[in-house]
Amino acid sequence: QGYEYAYGPDIAPKQPSAERELFNEVILKNRLLTSVRRFNPQLPAEQAEQVVADIANYHNADLILGNKEMFAFITEGMKKTWRENGEEKTEVVKLIDFVNVEANDFLIVNQFTVQGIENVCRLDGVVFVNGIPLSILELKSPVREQATIGQAYRDMEYYKKEIPKIFLYNQVLCLSDLTEARHGTISSSWERYGTWKGIESESDAPKGASELEVLAKGLFNKARLLDVIQNFTVFEADGDVDAVTYTKKMALYHQYFGVNKAVRST
Repeated sequence: QGYEYAYGPDIAPKQPSAERELFNEVILKNRLLTSVRRFNPQLPAEQAEQVVADIANYHNADLILGNKEMFAFITEGMKKTWRENGEEKTEVVKLIDFVNVEANDFLIVNQFTVQGIENVCRLDGVVFVNGIPLSILELKSPVREQATIGQAYRDMEYYKKEIPKIFLYNQVLCLSDLTEARHGTISSSWERYGTWKGIESESDAPKGASELEVLAKGLFNKARLLDVIQNFTVFEADGDVDAVTYTKKMALYHQYFGVNKAVRST
């Protein structure tokens, strides 16, 4: 799919090619800073660095509400106000270029290690766009009896509790044992994880292709991934006015292709 690839231990802290200073950091700050500068050339250098710090240090005790706010920063930009020569200035800083897809930095890392609250977690796959971890993949071996896709789901639920920080930024969660592959959001129960069944259309998956291959070529096509995040993801409010919670929902493959076909036709 044209992503840059890195092996987690090679870019781990204290390595010659390190992209983080500490194992509890989940943002690749140099990649994000490079992108922020590229997309927002009018922004002073000091403010660009502050935006990166704000994103990297972001915290919210409520994982869903934090994910919702970060989703807004990712899709709509982050407002930044500062004083310059006695004058107050405000810019909406773009973190991702949704129009010029190839202007973004796409990276897939396997064996990405994160220091958790009590334990160290080693993630099988993390997709970074401009240094922001937008997707996590939990991949199980098809030849190990205990390593089922159900176990991948249970592991993902454990990671939410042990390394919640990375889930503030996450947009797509993926589970696979090679035979089966599913995708969902931070809110998805086991029953809500879906299968992506097309690549360029609803029904063009190659005969004999594994579900994981179709997911990789279909959903993780660069333009399609950004389209799904920007235009096919919503937070639906649950509960009454005083105690609103949210469910994060993402379109299934037939909804995605169907809506885009309808828009083109119109």
